[in-house]
Amino acid sequence: MIPSLGQGIFGGLLVLSSLGVILSSKPVYSALSFLLTLLTLAVLYLELSAQFIAVMQILVYAGAILVIFMFVIVLFQDAHQQIAQFPAKSPPLLLLGAAAAFILSLLYLGRQFYVLPAATENIPQDFGTVQELGKALYIDFFFPFEAVTLLFLVAVIGALYIGRKST
Repeated sequence: MIPSLGQGIFGGLLVLSSLGVILSSKPVYSALSFLLTLLTLAVLYLELSAQFIAVMQILVYAGAILVIFMFVIVLFQDAHQQIAQFPAKSPPLLLLGAAAAFILSLLYLGRQFYVLPAATENIPQDFGTVQELGKALYIDFFFPFEAVTLLFLVAVIGALYIGRKST
């Protein structure tokens, strides 16, 4: 399957905005790049006929999660300024090794994508709808869905236990 021009443009924009999240030196700029990343990802979900996932991407991640990130940035603004005063102490050899590992993983991923067979089936009419997603979550994959829910519950209880004040 050959991607359309729109998918290529939005894919490139997604990569650039993701790099903006990582490479920006200011947290607010990173959060704005993250917003662009999430919105671009929602557009790509729309291109893939997954309307429900696209709407949830905007509401949950671009709306709620990004607001939480902004609150954290505002709360810890002073800490960020204090951390910025200290120079990085990563050895150049370690940085070179990380860059080489990143480039090798990109080359491996590109090779794996290159040998993927083209999709020959047409997408079903109800693909990406709320009904199909609900059927997949609550009928086809009920146990893994509930296991992940239990895992999140345990993580929240653990975070509350760790974060409580000692009296």
